[in-house]
Amino acid sequence: MAFALNHAVTFGKCRIIYVIPYTSIIEQNAQVFRSIVGDDNVVEHHSRADYASDADEKKRLAAENWDAPLIVTTNVQFFESLFANRPGKCRKLHNIAGSVIIFDEAQMLPTEFLRPVMEAINELTARYGCTALLCTATQPSLQKFFAVPIREICREVTENYKFFKRAKIKVLPAKLTMDDLSEDLLGKERALCVVNTKKTAKELFERLKASLDGETVHLTTSLCPVHRSEKLVAVRRALSGGKICRVVSTSLIEAGVDLDFPCVYREFAGIDSIVQAAGRCNREGKAASGSVYVFALADKNPP
Repeated sequence: MAFALNHAVTFGKCRIIYVIPYTSIIEQNAQVFRSIVGDDNVVEHHSRADYASDADEKKRLAAENWDAPLIVTTNVQFFESLFANRPGKCRKLHNIAGSVIIFDEAQMLPTEFLRPVMEAINELTARYGCTALLCTATQPSLQKFFAVPIREICREVTENYKFFKRAKIKVLPAKLTMDDLSEDLLGKERALCVVNTKKTAKELFERLKASLDGETVHLTTSLCPVHRSEKLVAVRRALSGGKICRVVSTSLIEAGVDLDFPCVYREFAGIDSIVQAAGRCNREGKAASGSVYVFALADKNPP
């Protein structure tokens, strides 16, 4: 956001459009932006944005055509606006022109639609006065899709890797049973465990919740968004208060969720998922280093 604000002032851009894949983290980020630029300057446009009251009428209208200095929206809303053929969706196209567009968690751009998505970004930057910023800790290799070179906004990349190294990743050599995993987690006062399937998450949660010490939280996309948000608030409160808290989640927690655990367990997955899970470990750098354990389960095949 600091880059986008400075860039918009320097080059006379009309607005900033912040695009993010998950509704599970869009509200936390929008709240941070409001604290910086003021509530009146931020309009959210996504499936969870509710402008039902009369007091919200101005923002409801602004959400229809993105007439605000800072728009916070989702990948779905943004790209449907570009590829749709209905007046309601296309009503905002003129306000996309001349904008700084931040694609946060860029590794989550839909791979099945990657070529048309990249062509759209190319078109906006080449002919519509837009600047696109692809923002993520696990940058995908997208240069081949762009007509012009991608430039890093952080110059000292290698030095930054060293500076921001807040956790050590250890691959556990032996496969774990569910009993082993639950026993390890119960031995930690504050721990996050990310697994690959909802079924595994539910099974592990059932084992952990029998323990009466502290709070055990279960997060998957089966929860409705409101309940997910409530659980995340409870987890943040427990962590900030130094209370015992264990979270079992699917990968939904990996991209951008602002939680800080001293210890993270991650079931075997792609390297980007492992790095993203590590981003929840010692996130605020309060400890010298956090611990991330990558494991395989004995009776389950990783994807």
